[in-house]
This record gives sequence, structure tokens and C-alpha cells, in this order.
Amino acid sequence: MRFKHLTPEEIRGYIKTGEPMDKAGAYAVQGRGSYMIKEIQGSYTNVVGLPLCELVEVLARIGAIELYPNTGS
Repeated sequence: MRFKHLTPEEIRGYIKTGEPMDKAGAYAVQGRGSYMIKEIQGSYTNVVGLPLCELVEVLARIGAIELYPNTGS
């Protein structure tokens, strides 16, 4: 994650919204805090909370899920 430069006023304003009070890292990429984010490198879903791509790959590799189940066609 790379954040834009935030002014003290922007920081105070964001804190006043209450959003950062229940967030790990004090921001939510999918919430009001999204305006602060300049760049994401890597998995967006990991930033949100769960790296879905990686999770599905691991579950498929260990046989817990089937990526392309036989539909019987």
C-alpha cells in the first residue's frame, strides 16, 4: 500500500468520521479511506482482508475444492 500525502486537516477529518476506530491499520480500502490510497502492489483482496486468489489456489492444490467440477455435460 502506498498512501497519498495527507495534510493534517485530511487526517483530522478522516479521524472524525469514526471509520478508522475499528479497522486494522486504521483505514478501509473499501470505505471512506479509499481516497487516501495512491497505489496497491499485490493482492487487492489481501488488503481488504482475505487473499482470495491465493486461498483458492491452496484449497485446490490440497484437494479441498475442485476448480472446474465436471458438470456432467
